[in-house]
Amino acid sequence: MTKQSLKCHKAAILLGGHSSRMGGQPKFLLEDGKGRSYLKKQIKALEKADRIYLSAADAAQLALIQNVCKDKDCYGLIDVVKDCGPLGGLYTVLQQLRDEDEWIFVTACDVPELTENMVGSLIQMSADAYEQGYDCLVYQDSRGRIHPLCGLYRPSLLPVIQQMLWYKDYKMMHLLIRSRCLIVSSAEMGIPDTCFVNINTPEAYERWKNTSLNMTKEQKILCICGIKNSGKTTYIEKLLKEIKAHGKSAAVIKHDGHDFEGDRLGTDTYRYHQAGAAATAIFSKNRYMINADEEIDLQQLISGFSDADVILVEGMKQSELPKIEIVREKISCTLSCCGKNLIAVVTDCEADFDGIEKWPLEDCNRCLNYLFQG
Repeated sequence: MTKQSLKCHKAAILLGGHSSRMGGQPKFLLEDGKGRSYLKKQIKALEKADRIYLSAADAAQLALIQNVCKDKDCYGLIDVVKDCGPLGGLYTVLQQLRDEDEWIFVTACDVPELTENMVGSLIQMSADAYEQGYDCLVYQDSRGRIHPLCGLYRPSLLPVIQQMLWYKDYKMMHLLIRSRCLIVSSAEMGIPDTCFVNINTPEAYERWKNTSLNMTKEQKILCICGIKNSGKTTYIEKLLKEIKAHGKSAAVIKHDGHDFEGDRLGTDTYRYHQAGAAATAIFSKNRYMINADEEIDLQQLISGFSDADVILVEGMKQSELPKIEIVREKISCTLSCCGKNLIAVVTDCEADFDGIEKWPLEDCNRCLNYLFQG
């Protein structure tokens, strides 16, 4: 199987059991503060999948979703093994792929803040994960909690799941322990913990519903990499103008591999800094700037731009964040960045880059398509 064919084309939503903790109310039909059901929100996040499987406990549960899914190509499945939680749903779904060694993205119906970025970030890692022999990829949030029902799985897990079902061991975490599982840091992918909110009780549902109108919007985060003088700044300038022309907002974070000074020689804040101030700040009614002598990580900076539609990071070429690399023929025709989550090479070179997608250097349309449609 080639890397190209390893793209994840299928997804599955596990509809759950009898929703006993919700008083029998099906969780997938619950609505947010804007009247959108869990299921509709999740199907929207998975809209790039060629096929979406819906794993249900029984035929009655499938009948409830007919109107919700009438505009999308969804395939209903009834759990092969009953009353064994999400492990049974996963087993049912993987049975559909038993003759194909293909990834499938799997989530549960009670994860209403699923986003395209959560799905896409794992898919970008799937080819390398396959070559390294992994059976599944799942997220770990900033608090250290692992989320097995937001991940990629392969049919190679079927024998392990069959054995667990035989011994009535239905814990998803035990499956991860028994398999070759790649744990992915959601923070490094720019995914906030709020995206993993899980609703299991009426009280939790009411709290979430009351706050869902004010949930932080999904951001696209993209690193612009390249060696010195490759044209990163010029490309970012063009991209910023186009983003603004599309009515969107963007923030830029520049990573400097060396130390730097943020104040100009002769300014008051520069003098205060030279005199020993650990931090200086200047502000007016229109802008502010802070210069502090302390360590800060990228995630803290990203959190400070929560209102931006797009965050562009200049540099960070060894990070696992989604990235593009600028490669200009007059400078170099080789890649310098870490291959993890490399979306494309923006270049004027004729060279092939190991099958990585190439975008033209002279315009930003392909990048805009990725930011606003991908």
